[in-house]
Amino acid sequence: MRELGRSRGVTDPAELEGWGVVGLLHDFDYERFPTEADHVWRGMEILRERGWPEPVVRAVGAHAFYTGIERVAPVEKAILAADELSGFVGACALVRPSKRVADVPVESVLKRMKEKAFARSVDRSYIVRGAEEWGVPLPELVALVLRSQVPIAEALGLAGAPARDLPDEPAPPLPPPP
Repeated sequence: MRELGRSRGVTDPAELEGWGVVGLLHDFDYERFPTEADHVWRGMEILRERGWPEPVVRAVGAHAFYTGIERVAPVEKAILAADELSGFVGACALVRPSKRVADVPVESVLKRMKEKAFARSVDRSYIVRGAEEWGVPLPELVALVLRSQVPIAEALGLAGAPARDLPDEPAPPLPPPP
């Protein structure tokens, strides 16, 4: 998400961090609320209850077509562009002998998109529409996502070895009420 922001000229570190937060939060409710009737809606409700800024809440809601939330702000378009493609690129890396995202060519991702049995739960229409709404050809978006994952490949488990375990630490405190 931050790399998408940088590609649109966002340079303010706090704003870039906000883009990253949207990427981290957008599916936080999915395990607990996996249906279209609940996912996104309950997440948005929880974020509002906890005082998250409305632009973050809106961007989280905008990542799913079924919400009907029109993606207007660049961060809202970015989450659509990044969501399904980020995981798909990771899957493409994990089936390579090296298991390294740095070794995945754009052409391989595009070829895998045509294979219905590969990563079958990934809705390709989200990837295609994400590129359209982001305003770049699909190969260009794939290249950007690949580039963005290389520096953090070790943490993602895409550097040829499983990701290291994260320490068990208490959750940070909730933000203060508005």
